[in-house]
Amino acid sequence: MTPLAVWLNSEHIADLEQVRSGDLHLRYLPASISARGLGSIALSIALPARPRHKGQVVTRWVESMLPEGETRTSLEDRFGVHRGDSFGLLQAIGADCAGAVSFLAPTEAPINRLVAAQPLTAADIAMAVKDLPQHPLGANEHVRVSLGGMQAKLLLTQVQDGAWARPADGTPSTHIAKPDPLAFPGLVVDEAFSLALASAANFPVTDFELRTDWGERPVLVLTRFDRLVHEGVVTRVHQEDGSAALGLDPTGRSKYQSQDLNSPSLQKIATLLRRHGRRWITDFAALAQDMILRIAVGDTDGHARNYGFLHVGDAVEMAPIYDVAPTSLHVAGRQVGLWIAGQSYLAHVTAEHLAAEVQSWGVPSSAARELVETSLEKLAAAVPDAVERVPQVSEETVSAIAGRIHRLLRPA
Repeated sequence: MTPLAVWLNSEHIADLEQVRSGDLHLRYLPASISARGLGSIALSIALPARPRHKGQVVTRWVESMLPEGETRTSLEDRFGVHRGDSFGLLQAIGADCAGAVSFLAPTEAPINRLVAAQPLTAADIAMAVKDLPQHPLGANEHVRVSLGGMQAKLLLTQVQDGAWARPADGTPSTHIAKPDPLAFPGLVVDEAFSLALASAANFPVTDFELRTDWGERPVLVLTRFDRLVHEGVVTRVHQEDGSAALGLDPTGRSKYQSQDLNSPSLQKIATLLRRHGRRWITDFAALAQDMILRIAVGDTDGHARNYGFLHVGDAVEMAPIYDVAPTSLHVAGRQVGLWIAGQSYLAHVTAEHLAAEVQSWGVPSSAARELVETSLEKLAAAVPDAVERVPQVSEETVSAIAGRIHRLLRPA
């Protein structure tokens, strides 16, 4: 089978091959190894630059580039790809993936301009949102886009005049649109409020807006932090999620911490930052704020894929906060995605546990306690500003989150 060319922004860095057994092999090009140095960080922390990778670590990295669940099944059906054929699905939709990665035919090269984008009106976007069950991500023969996760989403491109467009014919997407899920009404409004809370507290967070004019349901529009746009030229910024960086299975329950010692954890993420970061003290603070925010709002879905790493040369740093919402107000689950100082249940986590978790990363006890207390105080003070930015949020959500923050700060 003809290999896929793996591009990192505008560099053909490797080839992905599916061998007769069905296994996937990744081969870095000699020039890319020479430019970086053998063993340096390139496509993933788990896939350092060396002539060949094969086996589970390649399969898991490829899976991290693709959606999960019904979204993936729908895409496989739409493009005539056999169930579980990740290579075949990347052939169909891998031109614009997370980070700076593109999977292309040997004769293709990635596009970094917005000229091919197809203009969309508000009515067009509303229809695309409505059609997401049949056309996940908005993907078709001309819109070859992929993004991990299970929630329905539409990938869009914002062109120079601020208008919206479809990322057609290789045009990079610049925004992610997440409509309110029918099964959990109000979830994207609550997610917008959580992001607004983080922003008002000066936590590092992805930019967003809440649209109510794109159909019957509110739509949360997120600016992709892995895209930089300047004068019509898009630079893809490489990033990867925690599961990919740890070389773990990114699907199903594997992205959540469990009794399995190989499962992900905040300590393992902190270890990656210490080993591969250039500003790990700053990044530990960002990781702590991400963790604290999730506990403060009652997010029980903070699994490893919801923590991201930005690649900066041969190092990594924490990506802005994303995919945070008070899921405990919408679903029955009460366990957190990644445990806090051994505590797996949201209701059991206290400020002392938060500080103990930060301390376990190697942060002095006094500094850990001060970071937790200061962060919680900032979140408490940020509630009015967050309500002003997201006036659609319900009183019940605001009361629940404000009450949780108060209890963390002033336990009974």
